[in-house]
Amino acid sequence: MKVLFYIKPNDFWRNKVEELKEEYNNCEFILSDQPAEGILESIEVIVGGKIEEEILEQAKTLKLIIVNFAGVNHLPIAFLKDRGIRVANSHGNARYVAERALAIVMAFYGKIIDYHNDLKEERWHGFWVNKGLNDTWSSLQERSCSILGVGEIGRYLAKYLKVFDCKVTGFRKRKVHESIPNFDEIVYDLDEAIDKGEIIFITLPMTKETEGMINYDVMKKMKNRFLVNVGRGSIVEEEALYRALKEGILLGAGIDCWYNYPPDAVGPPSKYPIHKFPNVVLSPHVAGFTPEAARKNSDYTMQNLRQYLEKGNPVHEVDLNLSY
Repeated sequence: MKVLFYIKPNDFWRNKVEELKEEYNNCEFILSDQPAEGILESIEVIVGGKIEEEILEQAKTLKLIIVNFAGVNHLPIAFLKDRGIRVANSHGNARYVAERALAIVMAFYGKIIDYHNDLKEERWHGFWVNKGLNDTWSSLQERSCSILGVGEIGRYLAKYLKVFDCKVTGFRKRKVHESIPNFDEIVYDLDEAIDKGEIIFITLPMTKETEGMINYDVMKKMKNRFLVNVGRGSIVEEEALYRALKEGILLGAGIDCWYNYPPDAVGPPSKYPIHKFPNVVLSPHVAGFTPEAARKNSDYTMQNLRQYLEKGNPVHEVDLNLSY
C-alpha cells in the first residue's frame, strides 16, 4: 500500500513518516507537496488538507483521504462520492476553538479590550476613580447560552461554560437519543435555541444545510444577544450580520471566521465595515491554529491512518452526504 502525505515537508512530518516506516514495513510512505510523475497513479491513501481536483483525478487507485483538520467543505464532495473515495478528518483542535470562543465572550463582557486601550491612554474606570457600577464590567457567571452545533467544539464549549454555572442549551437538526454531558437540554428548533440563550455560539460545520442559515430574518430574533461565530463565516449571511449590528439588533458579536481573506495579509475581513463597530470583538480565524492544536490534529491524523492500515477503517470518518 502507498500512502502520500500531500503536505509541505518539514521536520515534524518527516519524523511522523519515519515512525510509520518503522512500524509498517509492508507500506510505502511518501512525503511531498509535489509528487513525482507516476506516483499518484498507485496511491491508496492521501493525507493532507487542501487537495486539488487535478491531483485526485490522477490518483486512480485512491480509496481514502485523511484531512489533517476538521473542515472538509473545500473538497470536491460530488467527485469523491462518484469515485467512492472515503474521507476522514481530525478534531484535535476542537478544545482550542472552544477556548477561543470563551475568551471572546469574556473579553466582551469583561470590557478587557476597551479598558486596556483606555488605560494605555491613562483613562480610568470603576471604583478607584469614584465611578459607579454603570462603569464597570459584567460577569459571564450564570448566563444562559445556546450553542448551535453539538459536535466536538460545542461539547468542549459546554464543558467550559459549566465552570461558570451557565445554563447551556444545544441545537442540532438531527435527534440524538443519548444524553450529552454538560448540556441542560438539546433542542431541534432554531428559534427555540435562540430564545433560550442570551449568548449564541455558532460551532457548526459548513454544509449545504448550514450555509446562510443565519440570515436577516433569523438575526432579527437575536435582539440584545451576543453572537459568537467560530464555525464558518458563510453560515452567517454577511449583510445580515452588518445590518444587525448597525441597527442595534445584536448586543454585540465576536467573530473568528470571516468573508474576505486577502492574499497579502492586509485588508478588511468583510466588504461591510463590520470590523469598525465598537461592540465587535475581532479574531483573524486563528481559533484552532495554535502549536498545541496542530499537535493534537496530527495525533488524530495518525490515529485515523493507523486504524485504517490495521483494520480498514479510520477512526473519524466523514459522512459525505452530510459533509461532516
